[in-house]
Amino acid sequence: MLFISNMLLWKLWYSVMNRDGHEIPNFNTLYNIIKFFAMFIIYLIVAYILLNGLIKGNSDAMDLYNNMIMIFPLSVIVLIMGIHIAVKYKIPLYTPKKRLRKILPEKAYTIMLISAIIIGMANIILVENEFYSTIISILVMALLLIYITKPLEENCVINEDININLFNKINSSLFILLLILLGLAIIPMYAFIPDEITPNEILGNFSRIIVQYMTLMLIPVLGYMYYLEKNMTKPINRLSKSLSRTINKEEDYQMLNDDLNSITVNNELKSLAGSLIEMEEDLNLYKKQLIEVTSQKERYETEMKLAHEIQDSMISKDFEKYNNGENCEIWGLMKPAREVAGDFYDFFKIDDDNIGFVIGDVSGKGITASLIMVKAMTLIQDYAIHLDDLSEVFYEVNNLLCEGNVENLFVTCWLGKINFKTKKLSYVNAGHNPPLIKQNDNFEYVHIDPGIVLAAMEDLPYETHEIQLKSGDAIVLYTDGITEANYNYKDFYGEERLKDILNKHKNEDLEKIIGSVEKDINDFCENKEQFDDTTMFAIRLK
Repeated sequence: MLFISNMLLWKLWYSVMNRDGHEIPNFNTLYNIIKFFAMFIIYLIVAYILLNGLIKGNSDAMDLYNNMIMIFPLSVIVLIMGIHIAVKYKIPLYTPKKRLRKILPEKAYTIMLISAIIIGMANIILVENEFYSTIISILVMALLLIYITKPLEENCVINEDININLFNKINSSLFILLLILLGLAIIPMYAFIPDEITPNEILGNFSRIIVQYMTLMLIPVLGYMYYLEKNMTKPINRLSKSLSRTINKEEDYQMLNDDLNSITVNNELKSLAGSLIEMEEDLNLYKKQLIEVTSQKERYETEMKLAHEIQDSMISKDFEKYNNGENCEIWGLMKPAREVAGDFYDFFKIDDDNIGFVIGDVSGKGITASLIMVKAMTLIQDYAIHLDDLSEVFYEVNNLLCEGNVENLFVTCWLGKINFKTKKLSYVNAGHNPPLIKQNDNFEYVHIDPGIVLAAMEDLPYETHEIQLKSGDAIVLYTDGITEANYNYKDFYGEERLKDILNKHKNEDLEKIIGSVEKDINDFCENKEQFDDTTMFAIRLK
């Protein structure tokens, strides 16, 4: 009988008011606490039916039941604390079989439970004959036994992993507080107990006090718990659940927004939910802006890559056409600091006896500088082919570059022309770095008045200079990205270091000479990202 009644207690947990599915006994919600008390009351009713119906008129059985009623509040408290401990420390609790073979229809089990209670109560109240009472009690036990074997639904999932939430902790502390208050109220009463009262009478009196105390406190406590759950724990749980949801698409964001808007309590949690909604809106807007910016950046990078390829294709690299000939050897290098450069070099055939070559550096960086570079390089080549005097070339190019120069950019430039028959070098300088010329044993700088940069102002005069060369003489041109190369602005590469490395490799091919300069600069800067475009051009007479 005790086995049946205790099995029934657990079975009732999984059968009473399971609107949210099946869980092991826990007190994470007020609903579960109400379910627990409902289950315990049904258990007491069934126990009374069994005790009074099966052993009708037995005073010991009735005393047992009376004791159960008297210690009911204490039993509830002990059971509640036991369930709290079991859930907290994950102590396995009884769970019924999830799937058993169904013999009867689903509704039949509920009918049997209700029938057992009604028949048992009728037996207590109406049946006086002990024989019939015993038969009816056996029937009641049979109905209860069948109900206990009722299987759960085939698709039932019992959540055995219960996390203790805020509401659980609040009601735990509340029950502990009630016990402390009860103890503080009862302990002083020991001093006023007469000596003639027996221990059983004391226990009975205390039991009645506990019953009255629990009955008096139950409804206010449940009301207070309802208030806490509605205004605090449920909104907090909804916030926690909503914020833990992964947001991958617009529907997820809308669902989160609906969840937060459903928090209607008039306290700080509503303000927090509103702040979270605003934060989500800001994040969503930021996400859209980030996607747009990323798209624009990718488009910009694609355009810059295309611009780099176009510019790179414009820089002359057909060195072998001259290196395999009888007149000269040439080589060049241009490394942009960004995708596109403001530096440039160029070499071009003027006629069968003359070759022109130029190096320049546009102030500024990026697209604007590269456009000026293309314009300057095109104009210089065009005018150098058609005008004999290089000073006139710079005069015309300077005036054209000044037109529409809204960015106020300027160009430093050095233009040279070599006649292969006379081996005479003619050149003009517009504010560019002095070249290095190897005429005897070593490279030396050729320092002259550099003149004024191109595109500074219109109608500027430029002067053409001449140097007589011979076979084996070489000229090296460079931009300030070479001599001003540095590492964290600690020191500049400098003109002397450039001259030294050129003289160290002076008898090698021009490709190796320029390559040695490039390697020396990388070593000097510890292979860090370059700050400026680096450009070099070299030509040697054969």
